Amino acid sequence: MSVVTQSDIKRATLELGITNGDVVLVHSSFKSLGEVDGGAEAVIRGFLEAIGHEGTLVFPTFTQKNYLKAYETWHIDKESDTGYLTNYFRKREGSIRSDQATHSVAAGGRLAEFLTKTHGHTHKRFGNAGDTPFSADSPWEKMYELDAKIVLLGVSPLYITFRHYAEYIYVNEMLENLLEHPEYDAMKARLEHFGKPGVWPHVYNPWVAERLEESGSVVRSKCGNAVLTMISAKTFVDYVLEQLRSHNHDILWLFEEEPYTTKAYIEWENEFLSITEA
Repeated sequence: MSVVTQSDIKRATLELGITNGDVVLVHSSFKSLGEVDGGAEAVIRGFLEAIGHEGTLVFPTFTQKNYLKAYETWHIDKESDTGYLTNYFRKREGSIRSDQATHSVAAGGRLAEFLTKTHGHTHKRFGNAGDTPFSADSPWEKMYELDAKIVLLGVSPLYITFRHYAEYIYVNEMLENLLEHPEYDAMKARLEHFGKPGVWPHVYNPWVAERLEESGSVVRSKCGNAVLTMISAKTFVDYVLEQLRSHNHDILWLFEEEPYTTKAYIEWENEFLSITEA
């Protein structure tokens, strides 16, 4: 296999249908490309050339190691646990990182400041990773509203973080429907929250990706040894929410260890339906 160049990255990105001005979120495996002339900088520049001066490039810069102490140990210069490219990009001149302990992002380009300047600072949204990561002022909500292009560089759909955003939206919709009900506190207490075990509608991304591919919503290209996959953030999230709202349990990850079992979540959901439809 020949050495990957900056031009190869740009070509493969454009083949995904990405154009000037797009917001692009990249989940990545740098080593999947093989040998790259110019290293990480060549990869970043290839993406930036494809989206132009009007575009915005985003990488996840999550905390995964010692996750349960993430909020205690967080600082803005903390290492990213989501791969070599993410750490390179967050330290690159012009990149701005959002200030959130578990699901921060780093962004560069026209909308970088807009995307990262708030991240759970002005709004909260209940969820299993805490109340700030997928809040209404988060980069995730802003990227959804802007219909960011999700690019998987050498990684599987399992890594699409927008599933968590959709889960948060759905759970909070259900809680809002229970707000005036006497069972609200008891039902909420049974849901998983950061550091507190409970039930949660964990979405299985590969199932979603298969359905979206069948509908023609997935685009692929090749660069070096890596396959690049692109899915619209809106398309992904809207489909997940449609399935969750219709209570299609095929979309759920099959957890079997208590108290995270899919069965336990479905029992919670059935109780919710019995209460709200009574």
